[in-house]
Amino acid sequence: MVSKPRPTRAETSDVANAVLDGADCVMLSGETAKGKYPVEAVDIMHRICCEAESAMFHRVVFDELRLLTPKPTETLTTTAIAAVDAAFFQNAAAIICLTTTGRTAFNLSHFRPHCPIISVTRDREVAHICHLYRGIHPLVFPHPKDKSDWANDMEKRFLYAIEWGKKKGFIQKGSTIIALSGWKPGPANTNTIRILIVE
Repeated sequence: MVSKPRPTRAETSDVANAVLDGADCVMLSGETAKGKYPVEAVDIMHRICCEAESAMFHRVVFDELRLLTPKPTETLTTTAIAAVDAAFFQNAAAIICLTTTGRTAFNLSHFRPHCPIISVTRDREVAHICHLYRGIHPLVFPHPKDKSDWANDMEKRFLYAIEWGKKKGFIQKGSTIIALSGWKPGPANTNTIRILIVE
């Protein structure tokens, strides 16, 4: 699409096959750097990716990835597998994870859930990196850390993500949400899964 407004069949199938093969993200180079139709190229690529993702059998992909995961797994991987499995069984609208370093969100993305992953972090750099992983919608929580009441601070972050999901239209009243968090403050502690019904 450097000089033409529509992609060739080869360009279209390359993008679609990249998604079906498990690519986390795709990018354009010449089409947007020096092409005549940069906005159209991005729009068409977006539509191709959405169409390819809708053709995936997420449950089959998840089952294969789970079987190929070396055992024993570390705690975070085990938690991610359980959360994605719960999302399938509950037909969850989203998985919400609170993350400091992004590792929780990255692990969830690896197992290809059928629903969006909303990662909530206070670190802008972590949020930027999350954009490179499939299915992650990173949110930067704008409020300072409440060190006096960790549990309340955690609930505020979950509510922030739920409200954002409602605004975007994929979370509604009555939706099931899978919520991941740590059992104590700080990184490398994610081991708690909750199933929430949105009110």
